Amino acid sequence: MKRKLGFSLCGLIIVFFLAILAYNIFNSIKPEITFQRFRMDIEENYNFDVSRMMMSYNEQWPLPASFMDNQNAYVDWNHEIFDELYYDCMAPTDVKLSAVIDNSKVTFTYQGYITTKQGETMDYFEEATFDFHVHPELKNFDDVIE
Repeated sequence: MKRKLGFSLCGLIIVFFLAILAYNIFNSIKPEITFQRFRMDIEENYNFDVSRMMMSYNEQWPLPASFMDNQNAYVDWNHEIFDELYYDCMAPTDVKLSAVIDNSKVTFTYQGYITTKQGETMDYFEEATFDFHVHPELKNFDDVIE
């Protein structure tokens, strides 16, 4: 009887520690993501929105490759937009950024008007969707521009 009770108690302790380990692994691969929008006021009549991604996760466990691919795609796309708006445009330029979350997919939309270095004013529209497999938080974002 004591032997069965000892095995049962050891088994219960092992299951308890395995449950804690599984909980930690499950939570570590679900990072917390926040996208924050802020306004770049370069000079009078030369403004555009940019976003940055802030992320926290347990660095002891690697993130899934699909998540990292989406993160890299977002960073590359965001840098291309910034470089285009900062280096290839001049006043008057006004581009706004909006975002929508739908089932952990985030759609970013840049919309407004730009003036090229050649002096041509034109409408600007860029949109991309990224799937981060978690529900991110949006800070300083308005509704989608219609």
